[in-house]
Amino acid sequence: MSAKTNEQKVNAVGEVISSSITDFTTELWSKDKDGNHVEMLRPNFGSFLRVESVEEGLKSYAIVYNIITGPYDTQHKPSALGLSRQELKVEQPHIFSLLQTQIHASIIGFEQDGNMHMYLPPKPPDVHDFVYLAEPSEVVRITEDLGFLRLLTNVVSVPTDELLAATIRQAEMFQKNSHAFLVDAGKALSHLIRDDYDRLVSLLKKIRPC
Repeated sequence: MSAKTNEQKVNAVGEVISSSITDFTTELWSKDKDGNHVEMLRPNFGSFLRVESVEEGLKSYAIVYNIITGPYDTQHKPSALGLSRQELKVEQPHIFSLLQTQIHASIIGFEQDGNMHMYLPPKPPDVHDFVYLAEPSEVVRITEDLGFLRLLTNVVSVPTDELLAATIRQAEMFQKNSHAFLVDAGKALSHLIRDDYDRLVSLLKKIRPC
């Protein structure tokens, strides 16, 4: 593995194991180069990811809409053991090596030749492309126009409003002016679901500061 590739892998959270124009699935890395189990970095629901397709010169951006942890195969199903997580790490550390965590993310835009486009890319990410948490500056750049929220309404495997609210809360953490951003987000949501007042009010309550 080249020094550049190794550096890219160190900074990544996992790699693409399936993809389409609209979304992709990432398997998170849970082992180091020697095959030892390590604590994986799990992106939050609604957080922003970046996939780098080096051969295509394309960076795809996406929102995490589901996080699933389970066994690698049907032969090793987890069962309740009555032990705390710390006790499991000490007494049966091998258990964690039998589990995998997959992240499902909805693509909202892409960057090519230095230009950001907030619509679906011409090609999906390639399988085995590395996946990264988006940098704060990238999140700010992406959320300058919240029109991408409409793409998230096509996600049907989780409650849409929960995904929209989580995405806005995640984005708000990186804004210099949080209040102004939340006002803009509220306006964007009001245009998106203007025909359902009760739903809009419920959604606005989910994004307001505690």
